[in-house]
Amino acid sequence: MSLLVINCKDDVTPSYIITVKVNYPDGFTVANFPSDVVVTATNTNNTRTTTVTAASDGYAIFELVEGNYNFTASFAVNGNDGEEYIFNGIISNYSLISESTATMNLVLADNTGGFIFKEIYYAGSLTVEDKGYYSDQFFEIYNNSGDTLYADGLCIAVHETTTTSSPTSWVDDNGELLDRIPLTFHTWIVPGNGMEHPVLPGESFIIAQDGIDHQTDEIGNPNSPVNLGNADWETYVESSGKDLDASAVSNLTLVYATSTTMYDWTASSLGPAIVIFRLPSNNWENYVSDANNFMAKPGSTRTTEYLMIDKSFVVDAVECARFDAEEIYKRLPAELDAGYTYIEASNKSSLSVRRKAKMIIGDRVIYKDTNNSSEDFLHDLTPTPGVNPTSADE
Repeated sequence: MSLLVINCKDDVTPSYIITVKVNYPDGFTVANFPSDVVVTATNTNNTRTTTVTAASDGYAIFELVEGNYNFTASFAVNGNDGEEYIFNGIISNYSLISESTATMNLVLADNTGGFIFKEIYYAGSLTVEDKGYYSDQFFEIYNNSGDTLYADGLCIAVHETTTTSSPTSWVDDNGELLDRIPLTFHTWIVPGNGMEHPVLPGESFIIAQDGIDHQTDEIGNPNSPVNLGNADWETYVESSGKDLDASAVSNLTLVYATSTTMYDWTASSLGPAIVIFRLPSNNWENYVSDANNFMAKPGSTRTTEYLMIDKSFVVDAVECARFDAEEIYKRLPAELDAGYTYIEASNKSSLSVRRKAKMIIGDRVIYKDTNNSSEDFLHDLTPTPGVNPTSADE
């Protein structure tokens, strides 16, 4: 009789110690910050997370298996002025192959307040013929403040880089993201004189790609999860002569388009970076008539000019990643979104991402808004346009 011996040692994935040094922003000392700053490591290959509380000297020590990781931190500090300040940090696509040290620079979140993305449905659905259907995309924008806000002049658009699976070209000579954000496809604005479209605290408005009941309309998709026939706005591309104009839903105004052939405004179903913003003047025509506000894609031979907006214009921004990508690369500055959210079930799944309900006061929901979508959003949910949760998510 013979004995078969199998040596499995080589199949064991090695583990390494990695020390993450949290660097506080200039002008702040460690004493300004809480003693329980939590750093989260996410293995991008299997999405497993490990959390470590940083020591008082800012060091967070992990023991992790070899692999590719994203490290994030997000926390709030109450200032002497009584205001709450959000700080975020991120290290993206760190390849852990030996014992090492990495530095995380914290940044103050650029919270311009008020309007936020509450729910984003970009994944689309499958038709009965097993084809992709994306005309039911929608974006719900919520007034998270305690004041009445006006939607007039609020713009919406998507970043030129349509996926997080490869690095964006919109960087400076040092490889850092530009302070200006390139917008692709169509850029839209809510029309009005400044006070025509009030949005009360705890209320929202919905922007639909096509403002129809996608479940019952003859040109819709019975497998769609949404009825957008009561949306507040739709993105009707009149110039194409091919887009659907839903008469019951008002049209946004087209500011600029990089394509004359697209007859629908479609966000990438694999993960767009989406921004709402306000231009620095009330006259958007003047902004798009200024050649300084346009730029060709770095390194490209194509002559397409993209509308550029400064990151200071942004009211809210959400980075949606391609979940199954081996690496996830950022497109938005950390001040706007220090993390990302995603649809794990990928595109055509009929699922959405929705911001976490932080607390409920009376009938009003306060949503979490730290400018870190990894912390702020729930993912792979059944879309609920116009409907708020009845209990807090955390």
